[in-house]
Amino acid sequence: MVAGPVEIVMEGNGQVVAREGPADLTVTIVEGTPPVVVLAGEVDLATAPEFEKALLSLLSQGRDSLAVDLGRVTYLDSTGINVLMKAVKLCSERGGKLAIVAASERAMRVMRLLNLDRVMPIRQSAPMP
Repeated sequence: MVAGPVEIVMEGNGQVVAREGPADLTVTIVEGTPPVVVLAGEVDLATAPEFEKALLSLLSQGRDSLAVDLGRVTYLDSTGINVLMKAVKLCSERGGKLAIVAASERAMRVMRLLNLDRVMPIRQSAPMP
């Protein structure tokens, strides 16, 4: 019997798996011009609010451009994409941009499927430490 919440996920190889327990996400802000929001783990319904909070915090401090490092993201669902798109819009309204500075293979696959490279710059570089 399962004790906690279960997430059903289709892996890249087409296999469907169930993961027990809440997803984990680490959000780190690296100061710079622009500041970089570094994500590690799963960006989904449970964790996207934490990601959004970091982005909105930076924007409320008067930042107009942001960078996001998805190099250590192991899972990215539509909730995470919605957070990214909201941030793209907010940055644009301020005369800035949101750029992806690194993306894991899984995150990149989702972004390519949605043609997000037409909406925001995606630079494949090494993830930040």
